[in-house]
Amino acid sequence: MGAEFTWAIKRILRKIAAAAMIFSVVAVPFPVYADGDYKLAPYTRLRLTVLEWIASRGEYREWTALNGEYVVSDQGTVLLPLIGTMEVSALDASSAATEISKRIQKVTGLVTMPNVALQVVDYPAIFLVGNVERPGEYRFRPGITVLQAVALAGGRYRPREEARTVEQIQYLGELQTVHGEMVRTLARVARLKAEVAGAAEIQFPDTLSDLADGPSVQSIIAEERAIFDTQSNGLKRQLTNLDELQALFSSEIEVLQEKVTGQEKQIKLIDAELEAVKPLVERGIATTSRQSDLQRILTTLQADRLDQVTAIMRARQNISQASRDAQNLINLRQTTATTELQTAKAALDQLKIRQDTAERLLVAAGSILSGKTKPGERQEPDLVFTITRTTAAQPIEIAANEDTILVPGDVVRAALNVRFAQKSAANDPKQGSVDTSGPIALPNPLNAASTQVKTTQ
Repeated sequence: MGAEFTWAIKRILRKIAAAAMIFSVVAVPFPVYADGDYKLAPYTRLRLTVLEWIASRGEYREWTALNGEYVVSDQGTVLLPLIGTMEVSALDASSAATEISKRIQKVTGLVTMPNVALQVVDYPAIFLVGNVERPGEYRFRPGITVLQAVALAGGRYRPREEARTVEQIQYLGELQTVHGEMVRTLARVARLKAEVAGAAEIQFPDTLSDLADGPSVQSIIAEERAIFDTQSNGLKRQLTNLDELQALFSSEIEVLQEKVTGQEKQIKLIDAELEAVKPLVERGIATTSRQSDLQRILTTLQADRLDQVTAIMRARQNISQASRDAQNLINLRQTTATTELQTAKAALDQLKIRQDTAERLLVAAGSILSGKTKPGERQEPDLVFTITRTTAAQPIEIAANEDTILVPGDVVRAALNVRFAQKSAANDPKQGSVDTSGPIALPNPLNAASTQVKTTQ
């Protein structure tokens, strides 16, 4: 074959004049896209055909040494006989054919470029992963869309009926538990808000009945009201005791003040009598012992008055202490209620996350959410798609839909997307309650569970 190839080159050189009349034919690659700009990506399979025009015979002759199929390497190159390694990742099939023709002309010394045809035989595969029936590698064809690729993979993944029934029971049980805890937490939040505000009554959210059956809700409300009444009555009793203590000290102060008034009158009388006795003692009419007795009585009365004044001051201090104790009780209760309220709201946020997760899993298992669909309808979650596409720089992630056109080498990821519009209970600025349209209504959890199971059978 090598001798034949050398002989062909010599024949071409001897017939330059005839070869000058040869027109160059370059094959256009298979039209992958409307603009025909498909670049020869790695793992693209190509068919190369090189022809020689023999003027004396009036026919083309193939260059069998070069003709054949080649695969673009992962570095974007093709290894060709006579030419060697050639970079093609930035070229389409037509440009690559022209470049091959130029290189053959340069290597062989031909006057004109040979006729080169380059055709794309097979494209790099596309890959599907995620929530499809058969993830894996699939053959690319020009113009294929995301929806068509999902169809090749068997469509969206659907669990078997037996496994789906078990999953539904599990998720319904989890959802029922979350709803029960959420009702209790919402009722606790309402009670704590009333305690912080010092309200006389608790304003419970009207939406509690959307999360559980009526008797359960009434039982929880009754428990919270009992706790509220017990704590309110306890605080009232303590405050009443402190008020009575203040009144007692006030009465004591009044009595002591009356005693002080009486003692002051006695002191004035004794003082006047003592002033009258002093001249008599000086003239010898009265004895000295009489004067001394009056002075002792006066001193005793003054000391008693000081004791009564001290007792009045102590009683006033006790009144102030009782007032402070009353305010401290109120502040302590509000501080405790505020701390418990923050904890309850945090727990409510966690319950909201668990509820969303259980709802999504329930829908993903093929169940019907109560209040979400019309009778006889079946709700399935949407599929959302992202494409990982290799570029010259690095892989990029692209949001896609069912009509997105794929290119060779794309990795399509299909994921479930279950959307719910309910608000977070802890973030509601009004009552901290859940939106009436948000949670799944299960007025009778046992009946609802049996209904969900029958749906899948």
